[in-house]
Amino acid sequence: MKVDDKLLKQSLDLAIDFSVREKEGHKPKKRNFDESVDLIINLKDIDLNDPKQRIDKELILPNPVAKERKSELIVIATGELLLQAKKMDVDTMDDEELDRLNAQEKKDKKKLVKKYKFFIVQDRLMPTVARYLARFLGPRGKMPKPFPDGYGIISSVEELENAINRYKRIIRIQVKKTPMVQVKVGKKSMEMKEIFENIETVVDYIVDQMPHKYNNIRNMYIKTTMGKPVKVDEEFLEEKGE
Repeated sequence: MKVDDKLLKQSLDLAIDFSVREKEGHKPKKRNFDESVDLIINLKDIDLNDPKQRIDKELILPNPVAKERKSELIVIATGELLLQAKKMDVDTMDDEELDRLNAQEKKDKKKLVKKYKFFIVQDRLMPTVARYLARFLGPRGKMPKPFPDGYGIISSVEELENAINRYKRIIRIQVKKTPMVQVKVGKKSMEMKEIFENIETVVDYIVDQMPHKYNNIRNMYIKTTMGKPVKVDEEFLEEKGE
């Protein structure tokens, strides 16, 4: 499935329109929150039993998908890295707290893993984190990864600062059990150009990972949190009057 820029832009416009469009006989839709914009890509003709055809990647987008994500982060570190993380107003855990967590019940570890979306870990503590938390982080796709697959393992203050700032633009792409990608590419309040650039980046990355490139794309959809999915398809757009 080859997709051109014009088709993507038209589909994005319609997805945003669907989120606010009034239904006949209904009151105008009013949202009390800034809806997310999601991209859904269904894949075909790939073998997920082959590790080479699976995807587990933290991808940096051109534009932030959130204004602030510090509440979604925790930094596990010691020494200067720990002090700097506290100065940057993110949640932290040191090695002693990590040991105490390990002595607690399984439910406490699950609670921690559920609370945070991203874990940034000092490199020398990574073996301990893996030993204590891998069985909880792994199934949720939250295990910190080193570059180039991820940005969650750091060794210097500079890397820490870069990681925290970078996570405003990072999404996690996983294709392991189901041949489908669904990721947040922005917020409705963003400029359309910024959302479009993020969509392009995701599509280009996925296509590049596929053995047969665009031929492995079954179809694509764009939707807002509360809106109807819009199929990235000429016939669909013509039917909806685009």
